[in-house]
Amino acid sequence: MAELISKFEALGLSADKAKEAAANKKLAPTLDSLITSTGQTEFTKPTGMLIYTLATTATKDKTPHADYIVRAIVAGRIASTEQLGAATKFCAKNDPSAEETAFDESCGVGVVVSDEEIAASVQGAIDGFKESLTKERYRALGKMLGAVKKLPELRWADSGKVKAEYDAQILA
Repeated sequence: MAELISKFEALGLSADKAKEAAANKKLAPTLDSLITSTGQTEFTKPTGMLIYTLATTATKDKTPHADYIVRAIVAGRIASTEQLGAATKFCAKNDPSAEETAFDESCGVGVVVSDEEIAASVQGAIDGFKESLTKERYRALGKMLGAVKKLPELRWADSGKVKAEYDAQILA
């Protein structure tokens, strides 16, 4: 068990969370298998958290290609929870090793949304809500944020940056 705890801490889990994961009879073998399949012993915190998230959501029947996904995470092709969600959905119905280009497209691999693109998209969405914002004031903010997050051009954008830009433009 100490070996598992050490492995799980290398993902960036706290000591308590690593102990909890090691004691979990369903999670521990899945997480251990995913870590082993990477061939690595050290991970950056974001990479480790994506691997942990994959392990907590993966099942053999729902995610038959979890090893492929974890290799994509370690290679930096999958870098966000949004991409991870898209990857698990894709792999539930397709073989990613046979359809690598389709996998990359459906998961946003290589898509980078710049700060300027985020700002322009958020501004466009806010402009579309000007009348509603004037009428409803703060009651419209949640609806507007939901609309901004659903913009297709922001699908692969860092959601923290989108929220920060939204807040900055609303307060401006």
